[in-house]
Amino acid sequence: MTGDKNGKVSRLFLAASSAGKTAANRAQGMKNYPIVLPLGLLVVISVAAVFMAFPMPDSLQMSEIADRSVRADRELMVEDPAATREKRDAVRRNSPTVFDLDDGAAQAAKERLNGLFSRGRTILSAPEVQTPIYSDPKQVNKPDEKEMERLRERFNALLGLPSEDKSFSELRKARFSPQLERTIFELIMDLLNQGIVADKKILLDQRDRGILIRRTELQMESLAPYAAVFPSLSEARRLVRERAMIFSSDYEPALTRAVITVAQSLLRPNLVANMEETAKRRDEAAAGVAPVYFQVKPGEIIVREGERVNDLARLKLQALASSADRKDWLPKASGYFVLIAVFLAVTYMVAVRIRQDINLSPRDKLFLASALVLSLALAYAATQVGDAMAKGFPGVNKTTIFFCTPVAAAGMTVTVFLGPFVGVVFSVVASALTGLIFEQKMVMFLYAFLSSIAGLVGLANVRDRGAVVKAGLLASAVNMATILGFGMVEQVELGRHAAFYIGAGLLSGVLSGVIVTGLVPLFEMIFKYTTNVKLLELANLDQPVLRELMVQAPGTYHHSVIVGAMVEAAAEAIGANPLLAKVSAYYHDLGKMKKPLYFVENQITGVNKHEKLAPSMSALILTSHVKDGVELAKQHKLSPQIIDIIQQHHGTSLIQYFYQKARDQRTPDSPEINMEDYRYPGPKPQTREAGLVMLADAVEAASRSIGEPTPARIQGMVQKIINNIFSDGQLDECELTLKNLHLIARSFNKILTGIFHRRISYPEPASKDQTAKTKTANGHNGIQQAKEGGHKNGRDKGERQEDLKRLGIS
Repeated sequence: MTGDKNGKVSRLFLAASSAGKTAANRAQGMKNYPIVLPLGLLVVISVAAVFMAFPMPDSLQMSEIADRSVRADRELMVEDPAATREKRDAVRRNSPTVFDLDDGAAQAAKERLNGLFSRGRTILSAPEVQTPIYSDPKQVNKPDEKEMERLRERFNALLGLPSEDKSFSELRKARFSPQLERTIFELIMDLLNQGIVADKKILLDQRDRGILIRRTELQMESLAPYAAVFPSLSEARRLVRERAMIFSSDYEPALTRAVITVAQSLLRPNLVANMEETAKRRDEAAAGVAPVYFQVKPGEIIVREGERVNDLARLKLQALASSADRKDWLPKASGYFVLIAVFLAVTYMVAVRIRQDINLSPRDKLFLASALVLSLALAYAATQVGDAMAKGFPGVNKTTIFFCTPVAAAGMTVTVFLGPFVGVVFSVVASALTGLIFEQKMVMFLYAFLSSIAGLVGLANVRDRGAVVKAGLLASAVNMATILGFGMVEQVELGRHAAFYIGAGLLSGVLSGVIVTGLVPLFEMIFKYTTNVKLLELANLDQPVLRELMVQAPGTYHHSVIVGAMVEAAAEAIGANPLLAKVSAYYHDLGKMKKPLYFVENQITGVNKHEKLAPSMSALILTSHVKDGVELAKQHKLSPQIIDIIQQHHGTSLIQYFYQKARDQRTPDSPEINMEDYRYPGPKPQTREAGLVMLADAVEAASRSIGEPTPARIQGMVQKIINNIFSDGQLDECELTLKNLHLIARSFNKILTGIFHRRISYPEPASKDQTAKTKTANGHNGIQQAKEGGHKNGRDKGERQEDLKRLGIS
């Protein structure tokens, strides 16, 4: 009795110390938690909301009916875009066209001509080299005909002359005289220096704008007085022919024709229009034109109430909005920033105080911030689309676009991942900021909030994707009812377009369901979340990895299925995630597939492979199944939550059997046995689901060793296993309370008792003459069993008084 009291005191002391340790660790974690991320997200969201929701003064849009009269409170200089555009177009039209003049063309023609004539004179003046035997005095001064023929070919090729042209022969007869060379060059020099235009039509088309000649070699520019001074190639050749007539009397007609032909062949167009440079200079000239303004006097009415905002009024309103002094704008924007930041911070603190069991990780906060910014961006885009469509579609206005915006999508998405409470708080914040963006109208806030709240119904524990669509349809029904109520209140504004608005409300809910269905897999991938829908897919026992486990390690597979049933019931009892716990239990021992026969549940033949191994090697094999399981889980792309539970389901617990075996085998000369070598690497369970898997795994394994699994023995075994794990400190970091452990033990007792319940033995059918004997034998056996059972119950009566205080008994 004293021992029991000491045991109870010891357990209470361990519980108190463990609870104190957990609280201390939590406090230390809160102390060390970086504040940069929450503050950064707060600033980002507030700034984004200010820029999207800060009202510009008198920002009435085109094609809207003014709901109030607007009067200028200051003198305004309003730019007239049409007049400015017309003035700049005139400057573009009057800007000269740029032509590039290759002023090196004359020099190039001169060098080409001189090269041909010089080579001809050289060939004609050089004597032909002959051998003394065949030397003929009459042939000594004859030119080299082969060289002359090569020069002829080169001459025709450079000048583009046909082979039958006689110009080369005539020049040869004149012995390529320098006088002829000068004459030919003088015929073309001034034409090339002045410029021969490539396309005279372009030149004439641009004559009204003026012509700017840009000399490429000299880097000089000059305006040409008129376009006619620049001949085309055909005109330049005609001018050469006319000029050659002046000295035609000095040469033979054939030689004159040769001179004209060569001079014309040397002409090339060297004045080309540069349209790219022209466009660039015209744009620069247009950009230099000052805008045209008209004046608005202080007190002048810009638009009257009930009038349609036309182009002129819109220009004046934009000028009035943009003329607001920055020193006035900055305090207003700062004020909105402070209000939004305080609203976000207070809402977060109140939510955390109300539900202290909700602990948002940095990943969760980043996800919430991203969802909120996307929600605000969607609302802002709706305002812009509404303004744009209102110009082209008079029957569509900004309110219609807002009513068909899927405002419930963000809140529904948050609910799927973080639960209904976080979804409701998020919806309040998102709806308030959405109403701020839509001209600070309470109608918009109520519509967004009611739509979001309606969409949350049925999403607290989503088990299939159809639930999301149903939630969207419910949001549609609430949207239409809300719009109908608004139409009855605001009969003039909303009632006039009731059909459009109700249809938009229906579309909003449907779009919300569709968008959430598409966004959930995307956010699962980006933020590494695991939804119940994904867990249901993994819970299918036909998954390839589970089928492989069933084939290679059937005992482990059966053990995992039973553990899954145990943790599911326990999770429902303590309010944890039953689906996550069950699915994690299915996969927690995947690593045993690597060496299945080293685990007792798979040793069908009864041969224990550990008998031939050292205790340290056996411990190493057992601990390695955790690492192997994590690797297999990653190969099969299981969710991070399941991988964490696989890694944590043994924590840092001690492999007691092999540790004790090692100690028993140790000799006095052997080194001391290190207990840490016989512990799992950890870490300890970090979540309630991981703690449940650890407890169920140990309890189910221990239940197989019970010789006669009566309810009392099952209860005692469950209590012992849970107490040992608790006392070892394995549950310090998973937030399981003593009340939770009591409910867990009760669930385990119920499941295991159902599995190991006593079955009735049915005898084989006997002949009629043996019926009496069988009845007598069965009756005797039944009485005897009842006696044994009654004797045993009587013997354990005193112990059962103590069992009432055990875990799992109420």
